[in-house]
Amino acid sequence: MYSGDGSPSAARLHVVPFTDAVVTAIHVKVPGQDEMEAGLRRHHVIAIYGDEGTGRRSTAMAVLMQCSRPRYALSALYCEDTDVVRGVCEQAGQVLEKGHGYLVEAGARPVTPETLERLAQLAARAGSYLVITGTQSCFPDEAHHAHAFEHRGPDPAKVLEDHLRALLARHRHRCRQGEEDGGHPCDTNSTEAFVTRVTGDPQLNSTLGLARSVTGVVQLARVLADHVHAPDEELGDIIGRWRDWLRLLAREMLGLDARRDEDAPDPHHQAFRIAYALFNGHPLSDVVEAGDLLSRIILPHFGVSGADLAPHMAEQNINRLVPPQMRSPEAAGTDARTSAREALLVHEQLLHSMLETTWDAYGRLRIPLLAWLDLLVGGRGPGRVRIRVRAAQVVGLLMGYEFDFVYRERVGPWARSESGVRRLSAALALEMAAVEGGAADRVARQVQDWARSPGAALQDSAARAYGTSIGLRDVPATLTALGRLGRKPGLVASSSVAYSTAWLFLAGRVDEVMAELDRWVTSGDEYLPRHAVRTMLALARYTLIDRPSRPALAELALDHAKNADLLVALWNLALTTRGTSTRAWNDLGRWLPDADGAGNEDLAALYEALAPRIFTDPLPERARFQLNQVWRLRHPDSPTLHRVLKALG
Repeated sequence: MYSGDGSPSAARLHVVPFTDAVVTAIHVKVPGQDEMEAGLRRHHVIAIYGDEGTGRRSTAMAVLMQCSRPRYALSALYCEDTDVVRGVCEQAGQVLEKGHGYLVEAGARPVTPETLERLAQLAARAGSYLVITGTQSCFPDEAHHAHAFEHRGPDPAKVLEDHLRALLARHRHRCRQGEEDGGHPCDTNSTEAFVTRVTGDPQLNSTLGLARSVTGVVQLARVLADHVHAPDEELGDIIGRWRDWLRLLAREMLGLDARRDEDAPDPHHQAFRIAYALFNGHPLSDVVEAGDLLSRIILPHFGVSGADLAPHMAEQNINRLVPPQMRSPEAAGTDARTSAREALLVHEQLLHSMLETTWDAYGRLRIPLLAWLDLLVGGRGPGRVRIRVRAAQVVGLLMGYEFDFVYRERVGPWARSESGVRRLSAALALEMAAVEGGAADRVARQVQDWARSPGAALQDSAARAYGTSIGLRDVPATLTALGRLGRKPGLVASSSVAYSTAWLFLAGRVDEVMAELDRWVTSGDEYLPRHAVRTMLALARYTLIDRPSRPALAELALDHAKNADLLVALWNLALTTRGTSTRAWNDLGRWLPDADGAGNEDLAALYEALAPRIFTDPLPERARFQLNQVWRLRHPDSPTLHRVLKALG
């Protein structure tokens, strides 16, 4: 992904220690877990891939706990705006601590075998342990087998039984119901009898198959524990309510089922709860900002005047605004160094339930809700990238409910906007509609329509969309489409084609991208070579993850003579083009001293051989000036610079 201003997003790696509630949570052992632990001890890095909801995160935590020292020294690594796996590779030396365990959630982004090997080297050097979790699409290559393990979820009946016993053990310490009723106290025998009764119930066992995730089974255990003293005949109703507990919880949080008006939550509370749900996983500061803005937009629709808004804005007590049943137990902490300072829902799917319930229940607020998301997308300042991205993704989720309406009211105007930020938001919204909204085919057709449009804004939006997972669906077709867009006069000043092409390169489609760049630079088209140069410059500062400090493009030139020829053509064009020459000289100046280190003799020889080919007319005099008067003053002892100067005569 690239940021709205057209520049690549910089990796900002964060280390978030897990709270005691997380590391001490109950975990049911899954098939192959012993092999995962052995692989982690041996390689220091493993990948666990599987479907959402199978409990792969819990398994990752359990495996890390067995290897880390001290046992509970576990943290999550994440980047706000970029590829977290690349961020770990680039900054491992600054963040990894000896003996500590780290969870890295890759989501659906491809992770190559070379990346896993590089991570294993870094983790072993630091004496730490890494577990990467993701979907099947993250690790499609059989070469991952040494590090990657498929995750199959635990037996749901076992999950229910273990969690129910733990919850009832805590219940017994505070329960006095039996004594108050003049009967027997709530003891081990009575709770064990309840466990035996419910786990042997045929209706309950058939219901377990309806659970969408391990977290859902855990929630059922909580519901049952709360009704341990209910009569047997009510068990069916209890289970029925659990099946739809997220929707019912969303309605409760919004006050839709309140019998009296005075029982319904204040509209400001409703707005804040919507913001808390939609910004799940974000810092609380994002929630406060988004919640206040939503209040200002929707409170007038509930008859709240401007004079009455100020008291609501001053109320920022999270415990009052967001009830405990809506928040994860982890969110109850107060340690500012932990994830307790984030919005954490009791179940991640509650985000979807709150959004769907809000959309369906408040028809008159649909336009204001979209206006709120538009304002969030247009905001600027520190930390706003993550807010803009989430707002665009929420719009994409709404497309899953009413594609045509949301497209007409918001995504279409964004795609036609003069603002690059809004055009990028349109691309991100379509990506979410394809991934989460089940509209992949329709999204693909929409992007194609943008690409064929005569309007430059829509063409640019299409190019940006190809720089998301939409473009990975059919990479050859994506590169062909980007090539067509690169020929459009309206995109001659845009970097969207270049950055989307670079994104495909970084996603692992190296050979296809290099072949396409070769076609672009030799096409004879007026504009395509410029996009090829911009793509090269976007990649010039990247290294292949398994070979740090060695430029990725130079590595490819070492491997294949045709790549070396392409690199010569790209550098020569970049250095002689007015719009790119300054940056090209600066980037090339960073390449040469990097070849001085031990083990980089092949790079030094490559640069010495390529320099006379790159610095052809009209570049020799400028090259001598740069090497003698600029670069050699910065790196006076660089043998590579001296050899390149000698090669230039």
